[in-house]
Amino acid sequence: MQKFSKEDIDGTRNYFRGQGFEEVQVELGNRRFSYFVMPQGLEPKLEDFVYRATGERGAGYVFGISDNVRKDFRQYAVAHEYIEFTEIGMDTPDRCVKALEEELKLVPEEIKPEYIAMRRRFFKNLIDYCALKPDYTQGDLEEFRKSLNRLDELAEN
Repeated sequence: MQKFSKEDIDGTRNYFRGQGFEEVQVELGNRRFSYFVMPQGLEPKLEDFVYRATGERGAGYVFGISDNVRKDFRQYAVAHEYIEFTEIGMDTPDRCVKALEEELKLVPEEIKPEYIAMRRRFFKNLIDYCALKPDYTQGDLEEFRKSLNRLDELAEN
């Protein structure tokens, strides 16, 4: 999975602001982060995409999410990325499923079944999408599969 330099991250943030993408500030418990709402047309092959630009600790971050994602779902899907890449760390085994567990703790019970269904679709699509991209390793795909398997378990209950 690609690591970005501080210069790349800052440049991406400035570009998104220059494009006029809405920047949303989030406070979930003790977590504070922001994300950009991006047109789905930027990544037509991955429905409900989430964008991430992170690197070494201290380099900052840029997150984004497709404008196709339900507004009340967005902060939780981006929280997953925030948790995975700024708290757990890119090189930690099982980082994706660990982030998923933390993400799901944040989702209100009244929307959780629909949210889990959306995330299942996302991870199924993500695995197919990333299998064709050279930036993603078999290890990355396995991380995604573990999250999909966990979502499948939750959907059966």
